[in-house]
Amino acid sequence: MAAHVLHAIAGAGISQAVVVIPPGERGDLVREGLTHDSGCLNLRFAVQQDPNGTADAVLAARPEVQTSHLFVVNGDLPLITSEHVRMLMCPSDAEAVISTTCVDNPAKMGRIIRDERNDLRGIVEWRDASPTERNTREVNLGFYVFKADFLWPTLERIVSDSKSSGEPYVTDAVPEAVSRGTAVAVQMETPDGRLNVETPADVADAEVVMRRRIIDELLESGVHIRDRHAAWIDAGASIEAGAIIEPGSHLRGATTIRVGSRVGPNAILEDAHLGQRCTVESCTIRGSTLRDDVEVGPYSTIRPGCEIDSHVHIGTHAELKEARIGEHVQIGHFSYVGDAVVGARTNIGAGAITCNFDGQSKQRTVIGEDAFIGSDTMLIAPVRIGDRARTGAGAVVTRDIPDDGNAVGHPARLTPTRRSRQGEERGS
Repeated sequence: MAAHVLHAIAGAGISQAVVVIPPGERGDLVREGLTHDSGCLNLRFAVQQDPNGTADAVLAARPEVQTSHLFVVNGDLPLITSEHVRMLMCPSDAEAVISTTCVDNPAKMGRIIRDERNDLRGIVEWRDASPTERNTREVNLGFYVFKADFLWPTLERIVSDSKSSGEPYVTDAVPEAVSRGTAVAVQMETPDGRLNVETPADVADAEVVMRRRIIDELLESGVHIRDRHAAWIDAGASIEAGAIIEPGSHLRGATTIRVGSRVGPNAILEDAHLGQRCTVESCTIRGSTLRDDVEVGPYSTIRPGCEIDSHVHIGTHAELKEARIGEHVQIGHFSYVGDAVVGARTNIGAGAITCNFDGQSKQRTVIGEDAFIGSDTMLIAPVRIGDRARTGAGAVVTRDIPDDGNAVGHPARLTPTRRSRQGEERGS
């Protein structure tokens, strides 16, 4: 949720942000997550040692702030947009500018209080609101612009007074600005309803809205999405115009897809990177890179750490993990290639596997270029298969095979290569 907020304020032209986090492990988790997903912001963190209200939280950020104006925003507003932020940053001499809207279901949002002339009088938090005030449909959206020379001394006084009167809120600064005639309320449209999230049901509703926004933007950019109601695409995904997303596909994390690639139906990609003209169907790809013109068949799994070069074909029900695959490699169905390097133009037969775990640790398999690994071959790592080497169907390879070598049997033994046999026949 906080990452969506950061992306919205960055899109509005704000270049620096301070995130207030709790101490200890909880704060470290937030720091780690946002550091990797803050967009183009110069991001800093401040620690609020005790959960003592939003006024104290804002004060915790003061050492990191040197600007004359502050944009203050709650972290539970994943549906905020850059346009919402820009609307609040209008030129004004006001010391406090607050965002409001009218919603059908205000839930536990702060209520906007107006006088008989409809002028702004203040904001009351839901927990402190009277039954009459709770019936108010105009609510505080949870983001503000303050003048720094007004906000800092006001919050210090509020926090000091709260030691005997209860939890201090940043909204407690608004009545003082109202009394000075320096408060402005900007009412804005929120066609998607409330911007904040409070319950698991709110999370589900926000997911629907965000999913629609993402897909609409991609469609407008030229991405082909066959069924807008049957694609799940994270905000961090990047898809070029001309790519095709089939129904049932899930694109998660920082996935990137280049022009001409086809994803799905029913593919799951997470932090995956696809080059141009790739085809991945009903498969799962996580944390791996596929170059141009790669094909991955149904029910195959590409686990994290794989680098697959151009023009590679991977059949059905195959699995790869921590593997580097060269150009024009063919990997047959029901194969497993893990902790391995495979040279260009090599063929991995159906059912062939690299036995990478020796009971204590993972071992590497290296296969050279133009090799042929027969169906159902077991390569017992650590082992090296040379360039142009071959294994027979069902071979169990426990030793290295030299370049141009030919190994068959269980355990595999070297036999004369086809080339050497042809030379012997010519000699006789």
